[in-house]
Amino acid sequence: MTAPAPDELVADISSVADAHRALAASLDGLDDATARRASRLPGWSVGHVLAHLARNAESLVRVLDDAAHGLVGVQYPAGWASRDADIETGSGRSAPELRREVAATSAALEVALAETSPGAWASGRAMRAGVEVPLSLLPLRRLQEVEIHRVDLGLGYEPADWDDRFVERQLGLLLPSLADRLPPEVTVELAIDDRPPVRFGTGQRPTGVRRSGRAVLHWLVGRSDDPMLPRLAGW
Repeated sequence: MTAPAPDELVADISSVADAHRALAASLDGLDDATARRASRLPGWSVGHVLAHLARNAESLVRVLDDAAHGLVGVQYPAGWASRDADIETGSGRSAPELRREVAATSAALEVALAETSPGAWASGRAMRAGVEVPLSLLPLRRLQEVEIHRVDLGLGYEPADWDDRFVERQLGLLLPSLADRLPPEVTVELAIDDRPPVRFGTGQRPTGVRRSGRAVLHWLVGRSDDPMLPRLAGW
């Protein structure tokens, strides 16, 4: 995975702060009944999604702290089962507790992002889902978590609300692995917005599709039910 250019990194960090503020505003008035309501993620309530966003922020603070000490931090050092247990525990908290926790962990992450040195951004590494990645990709990954899970909450925020820069940054991150996620028999000739089509895959069943960048991103992150877009392996 390619590290972002310095100006992209600065913009990603700024976008994270903006996304945090928008998320907090969208949670004003959240009540316990809504927190217990099913989200758009199978098996997860709104509370689960919010607990996940809080734990994700905490994990990134740990990784950034490790990088400040010259270490390659692991996002969830106790493993995914421990991460899932923490989310399950947090999901049952009251709506005010969930709002405070999301706000506090988001604020702590913003401080950690601001305090990370240029040297750490330039050469630091982190372990994310078992893969070593440039530290400088973490702000973009956090932005992904917040923006996609805001849609998953089902509280009125939709893919149509994603801003252009977010969509383009995410497409740049996710499209390179598309061919590997397609069923082996499938080839997709994908045209995004008004761009020429690009072929992905080597299968014998070509499918030509033109969709908006937002629709394509919704598909790439596993949320689309568009019948013209093939089912993808996990991302």
